[in-house]
Amino acid sequence: MTTQTIRPSLPRVDERKFQTTRVLLIALAHFTHDTYPAFLAPLIPLLTDKLGLSLALAGSLVFFMRGASLVQPFIGYLADRTGLRYFVIVAPALTAIFMSSLGLASSYVMLIPLLIFTGLSTAMFHAPAPAMITRVSGQEWGRGMSYFMAGGELGRSIGPLLVVTVVDWVGLENAYVAAIPGILASLILYRLMGSTSTRLEAQPLSLRAALSAQRLPLALLLGIALFRAMSLFSFVAFLPVYLTRSGASLFSAGAAVSIFELAGVAGALLGGTLSDRLGRRAVFLFSQVVSVPVLFAFLHSTGLISFPLLLVGGLIMLSTGPVGLTVIQELFMGNRSTATGFYISFNMLVAGIATTLFGALADAVGLPITMHVIAFVPLLAAPLTLLLPETRGRSLAGEHSDFPSA
Repeated sequence: MTTQTIRPSLPRVDERKFQTTRVLLIALAHFTHDTYPAFLAPLIPLLTDKLGLSLALAGSLVFFMRGASLVQPFIGYLADRTGLRYFVIVAPALTAIFMSSLGLASSYVMLIPLLIFTGLSTAMFHAPAPAMITRVSGQEWGRGMSYFMAGGELGRSIGPLLVVTVVDWVGLENAYVAAIPGILASLILYRLMGSTSTRLEAQPLSLRAALSAQRLPLALLLGIALFRAMSLFSFVAFLPVYLTRSGASLFSAGAAVSIFELAGVAGALLGGTLSDRLGRRAVFLFSQVVSVPVLFAFLHSTGLISFPLLLVGGLIMLSTGPVGLTVIQELFMGNRSTATGFYISFNMLVAGIATTLFGALADAVGLPITMHVIAFVPLLAAPLTLLLPETRGRSLAGEHSDFPSA
């Protein structure tokens, strides 16, 4: 007589309805995972002092972590055809282990493999997970993506505070203990993830045909993403260094990053949901136009007023995260994970290159001038947004709207 172990899981998906429990579970996975890459920004001042790094080398650390995400389109391609939910399950533990071990590095060279492995683990999570969200969001893709992105933003807001607290408690070299929550989260996800999949029930359209059909909207969307990633990731990467060089403590600098990212939780919740009602372009434009004066005001502020300005800046800049992910899936509904993987890897690659270049600029002309340049960049995307076709409502048309008409 044999016995069978029954693993608790959620019931099967009804893709016609908004599956609140599954959406929240995937958002929780996003929260846990994204807590750990957020360790890098507040650790940069410590690693810079410990290893004697220039700002250009410090900026290149972001490149190694983000650059490894180039594999995301390939993971997404597999997810569209096979389903890779176990990647989503194990990624939080892997990312937690790699990022929590940065303090053990005794040289710049030792940091590189840890950051590359972090990037690969991040790719394992971010390529399939957004497609899982749209499968369980019914016809409210913007709302589902808002929950998903809010989870990530909350993780990125908690991450800096968590790592500086752990470093203050046990020291930089012993910060590997911070990996414990990520490992536990993967174990919980393994028990509960159930049958949620990224695989499409019908055969996806060939990538060549899909790209041919959507090449102009894709080019416009990537242009918008280019300027957003250049500004957003560079601002977050250099904010702790900017503040510590202005006299702030390491904890205050880490808290500032957390405030910015925490405001992004509200921004993510609002951005995707409002785009379901007002349109994707309207949310893009508002963020691009309003974020510039808010960030300039922050850079010229002192005292308590700085924190409200940073909150508003984070809310506005990060509100477009779920919108971009929704648009790319609406353009390529038959290749959602592939398109998502490509879109995210593009953002990460731009982030890595931009932080390296802005780091070199800061070495040449100073960090204050560079931060002002970074703050201005989002406005450059506004003309492209005006040309972007409105995609809201395409998720109502069916599973494969990137298929040619019969």
